[in-house]
Amino acid sequence: MTIPASPPAGQPDGTGSERQVLEAFLDFHRQALASKADGISESEARHRRVPSKTTLAGLIKHMIGVERGWFQEVLAGRRPADIGPNVGGGDESWDLAENETASSLIKEYEQTCEQSRRTAARFALDDAVPEPDLSRYGGFTST
Repeated sequence: MTIPASPPAGQPDGTGSERQVLEAFLDFHRQALASKADGISESEARHRRVPSKTTLAGLIKHMIGVERGWFQEVLAGRRPADIGPNVGGGDESWDLAENETASSLIKEYEQTCEQSRRTAARFALDDAVPEPDLSRYGGFTST
């Protein structure tokens, strides 16, 4: 098997320090999500294709909450009330207000991701951050 000298077009570079690779992959997936809303109508962004609350606009809003939960609440140790709305990406994070558009959510998501980057930059990869209740993040339980 031959390993390419550079990543395929559109893929993040897997070379560099552990931190550079991790950040490149996070940003790649953040951008992939935001790019899915390019060129679609508001109706399409709100359309449910499965029985759950999942819509493209809802997924973007949900990921805003996930970013805020992990980077601002867990990593930075801030209280949800000090962060703002939609912290943690719970079930309610899929609900869209009438005034929320895919465009406004993408802008908010990009701002939230930038804040996540600034927060993460203050920590080393091996810093320990206590989180006593992982069950609220996808069903994990702490022991």
